[in-house]
Amino acid sequence: MNEPPNTTVRALPLPGFGVLRITGTDAVAFLQGQLTNDARLLADGRTQLAACCTNQGRVIALLHLRQTGDGVYALLPADLLTKVATHLRKFVLRSKVNIQEAADLQVGTVLVESVAPESLRVPDQATLSMPTAQVADTAGVISFQYAPGHVLIAAPSLSWRPTSEGPFEHADARPQEDWLAGEIAAGRPQVHAATSEQFIPQMLNLDLLDGISFTKGCYTGQEIVARTHHLGRVKRRTLRFHVTTGTVPAPLSNLLLDGAKAAQVLMAAMTLDGVELLAVTSLDAAGKLLQLEDGRVAEPRALPYGW
Repeated sequence: MNEPPNTTVRALPLPGFGVLRITGTDAVAFLQGQLTNDARLLADGRTQLAACCTNQGRVIALLHLRQTGDGVYALLPADLLTKVATHLRKFVLRSKVNIQEAADLQVGTVLVESVAPESLRVPDQATLSMPTAQVADTAGVISFQYAPGHVLIAAPSLSWRPTSEGPFEHADARPQEDWLAGEIAAGRPQVHAATSEQFIPQMLNLDLLDGISFTKGCYTGQEIVARTHHLGRVKRRTLRFHVTTGTVPAPLSNLLLDGAKAAQVLMAAMTLDGVELLAVTSLDAAGKLLQLEDGRVAEPRALPYGW
């Protein structure tokens, strides 16, 4: 696309993400037996959400997958890269699969912003050293359609061109916090090291976000996920809340209803008017005012999709 006049194209670094590179002739078949979604569908160029689970159906990590000519790339939180790679390698056996952390790739998203002519230079940020229209077609650059209208890019360090002396990895924290708050408002869950292996996929709304195939066949953890689906026993869901004051609560902090635990914080972000958070919540507490253990009130807010 051609950028309109008086705009700047800049990159928002997302150093909380990393990438696994899965290569080999058996890569897709291997992932088909390990993840919740149907990896065979990656051949059409889509970005696919999937969970990597334990044998007990607990989510180790959420992955966004993209297949290219040289393999499958998995986008996931950086603090889980080694854990997921180690977990998957246990199941390789005789498969022709190689699983590596793609340390050569940095993750960010490209923002096209309207600006006044005198402020075209954005301090402490970076731009991609190629037009945005060419991002998906450039060798070595992997684009993930993370959400509708929302592309994340994994590119070699040299593809990111700083517009100031500040390195790409150390850009302002505020835009990154805004990005996280947007994810929470959209009801898109994420699992990090602190919340890994705590919840089954349906508790994270993956069945509502096209992150699970119930027809693909067996995979690690499939028995628990399928049983929950067919018995209709989803008793907890990821719901959105707002807190008007104070600091961001830690992952797995409790939310209380009448003094009893009703939810656990999955992710949270500071906003201009308080704290936005997603919490895995008992359906008995859905739509009710809850309290953090420090007494702050957590007000329910709507998700943009039904549950």
